[in-house]
Amino acid sequence: MKRPFSATIFAALAAVLLITACSSAPERTIAGYERDPEPFVGDIALPAVNRGNVDYALRADPGEFLLVYFGFANCPDICPTTLSDARRAIDDLGDRSEDVGLALITIDPDRDNAEDLSNYVQAFVTDGVALRTEDQFVLQSAADVFGVTYAVLTDDAGEIEVNHTPSLFVVDDQGVLKLTWPFGVPSSDITNDLDILFGRLP
Repeated sequence: MKRPFSATIFAALAAVLLITACSSAPERTIAGYERDPEPFVGDIALPAVNRGNVDYALRADPGEFLLVYFGFANCPDICPTTLSDARRAIDDLGDRSEDVGLALITIDPDRDNAEDLSNYVQAFVTDGVALRTEDQFVLQSAADVFGVTYAVLTDDAGEIEVNHTPSLFVVDDQGVLKLTWPFGVPSSDITNDLDILFGRLP
């Protein structure tokens, strides 16, 4: 017996939709922003105060990624929030969590001594790298490449105020700045972006 014309059309459409659903997955989007051209930061090296004060280059180990943040240990809210989100994002990578490092560069070296800075960073990521230089030219040069601005000021009451760009960055093993996340990006988005970056590795 012949099928009605409408039933035949319906069956054909259903088959097309099934094939389409099986052959393509939704495209994953990056939450952070990518710069064009991508800045090279791998030649920046700062003293790692929790690694014998040896200069530490801002590039990840082979096949890994490095999260980089400019902040300070006395920060009351933005820095600890960002570092907590970074820690959560790394943990949520599962098997790949060991392939993501964290480096914190203090923008307030006058108050962030080596011990306090080391303890602060490692409270969030146990093997995190604490970077500190008292050379303002070196610090400013590093910040400029990342597009970070900062200022440590003393107000009329003698209180110290620190302003800085609160973005979180990810650098690859070639020393290329791959992504920038503005403050407030959920840790789940950071995890998703890192997973996409891992998927792009050769």
